[in-house]
Amino acid sequence: MPKYFELVELPGRQHFHCERLRATLSTDACGDRWKAAGVATADARWITCKSCRIGARHAGEINANPSPFRAVKICARCHLTASRLIAKHLCISCYNRQREQVIGANAKGTKPVKLPPLHRRSISYMAGGKLKTETIDRSLDTTELIVAVLRDERYAVQFGWQAPAGVRALLQFEGGHA
Repeated sequence: MPKYFELVELPGRQHFHCERLRATLSTDACGDRWKAAGVATADARWITCKSCRIGARHAGEINANPSPFRAVKICARCHLTASRLIAKHLCISCYNRQREQVIGANAKGTKPVKLPPLHRRSISYMAGGKLKTETIDRSLDTTELIVAVLRDERYAVQFGWQAPAGVRALLQFEGGHA
């Protein structure tokens, strides 16, 4: 927790020493930098402030997502940054490989072999005090879902294990908890 103080030159404005930037900032400037870091994904000037909890608090966000993936145009499948994402999820290359698999042929007309089979997957997580579920119809693995959640969720995320439906039903039948 930083120590706050007022500068003689700027009475009435709270300041603190920012360890990350090694600078004295006003709380307003700190909050503004944190907000800018969330929208200026390609600008390296804001990278230091992106995952800062103090900056989030100064911006008025109580339970902000501290992930470095937050608001970055990163493909959930290959984890590379992209200039644009198809359906806010995949880079153009991964989308094209998925499309080839769906239609059963690549540009040469042969069966695609580079991409493993894609399956429908879901992941449950807590964010903003609510239980949420992310489902992707065609995903490569669970990591793809985790990256998508960390990238797209506004609030801090907590992942946990949830027993399969059959196990939960069995535990409820026996009086246990899942």
